[in-house]
Amino acid sequence: MAKFEISIQIIERDGPFKEFKQDASIVNIKLLNSVVIENVLVIYPNIIAAIKGQSELTFECSQISSVIQTDSNLKERFKSHWIFFGL
Repeated sequence: MAKFEISIQIIERDGPFKEFKQDASIVNIKLLNSVVIENVLVIYPNIIAAIKGQSELTFECSQISSVIQTDSNLKERFKSHWIFFGL
């Protein structure tokens, strides 16, 4: 699995997610240790492009246990506080 890729099996199991732009969704990620990473920008279908308030990925994608989308995530699409990772 590449550094910024969520397992496609997790995306297929937990999705689909509402998009705020074509092929872009904001979600929360739960890790195997139960830590939740909020407001993760995912681009089609499973690439982490940015995390609100973070300038780098602070976990291994192999540690992701689930992906969820909340009402709070859907409201984030109107804000532009994103630092994009160098993909």
